[in-house]
Amino acid sequence: MINKLRKVDIKYYFVEKILKILGIISINLNLFLYMGKLKIGKNYNIWGSIRFLIDGDGKIIIGKNFHAVSSRKRSYLTIFSPCHLTSIHGGKIIIGNNVGLNGNTIAARDLIEIGDETMIAPNVIISDHDGHSLNPLKRWTDKGISEKILIGKRCWIGANSIILKGVKIGNNTIIGAGSVVTNECEKNSIYAGNPAKKIRNI
Repeated sequence: MINKLRKVDIKYYFVEKILKILGIISINLNLFLYMGKLKIGKNYNIWGSIRFLIDGDGKIIIGKNFHAVSSRKRSYLTIFSPCHLTSIHGGKIIIGNNVGLNGNTIAARDLIEIGDETMIAPNVIISDHDGHSLNPLKRWTDKGISEKILIGKRCWIGANSIILKGVKIGNNTIIGAGSVVTNECEKNSIYAGNPAKKIRNI
């Protein structure tokens, strides 16, 4: 134990342990508060407290071996900590097995589905709705359009990217850092840019 501590930053070592305990407390508290609207599989590892919000009849379902960094003190790159998972007006968030998040915001008014073994880098925002109408006269009254987002298996979403409504990302695809994804992305490909465009096949 002493030899192990000598090889690491002692403050970081203990902060990491404390954050993991906070993660367990956060999950169990939210499971109690949301009574079936929130589900999470076994063997999760969460550092810090995830901010869950389920408004209405929505659901957030998370698979096994979930990994989430939800604190600046645990992450090297996160700006927008902690993780925010929000279900608005009946929206659903479905996260597969072995998925990793790092200081991300995911907001569903329809459906956001993330496939198994997908990694989402720091500061990524995923939203399946506009939030407001495009018509300037209706922005205070009209909540805009919602369209489901489907992210495949074994994808990697690069840091500071934004995934917008109606997007489908195929299996094994990489989204480059800082991209804004507005259209479908083929499987086994690399996309990058604003708006994101195909760079090459993998």
